[in-house]
Amino acid sequence: MSVSHVLLIYHGRPHSSIMTKWECYRCGHIFEGEVTPDECPNCHYSLTFWLEASEPGVITVRNFVKTDPLTIDANESVLKAAQMMRERHAGNILVLIKGEAKGILTERDVLNRIAADDLLPSSIPVRKIMTSPMISVGADTPLAEAVKLMAKHRIRTLFVTDGGKPLGLLNMRSIVGDQFRVAKNLES
Repeated sequence: MSVSHVLLIYHGRPHSSIMTKWECYRCGHIFEGEVTPDECPNCHYSLTFWLEASEPGVITVRNFVKTDPLTIDANESVLKAAQMMRERHAGNILVLIKGEAKGILTERDVLNRIAADDLLPSSIPVRKIMTSPMISVGADTPLAEAVKLMAKHRIRTLFVTDGGKPLGLLNMRSIVGDQFRVAKNLES
């Protein structure tokens, strides 16, 4: 069974009296039950959410991609990148070299590679700490496959292409945020 419909459910919460199939986003194990466990019975990974498994349908990365990501030149300072992310309430910024997307800088990069080492962000160019090459997926990739790819590489953001051309960024924040909007609409 492939997962194509994605509903993020935080573990341990009752869903309904109907048995539902859930898929571990790390190993693909299918669990059937009313309540999801705290860890996958197959890989024993502690899961914060499960993917609802369903027959193939089409919920793709395209539905969640942020097509207007922040961008910065690779030679700009980490300080400028952090200020831009703060102003736009963004968790990441796409790094350009000669106008082409070549890397990504995330909040975690700034925290782990600058702040944790007590480095001066105004003196470090973005290119020194950006993640490159980026891990990318096509816009028509099933969302569940993209989530598995993030889990496999322990990242939270993917570069998305459409027909080989840059489309934008997909991150866990946009996926989870959309699920909250869906849940809120269902309550109304």
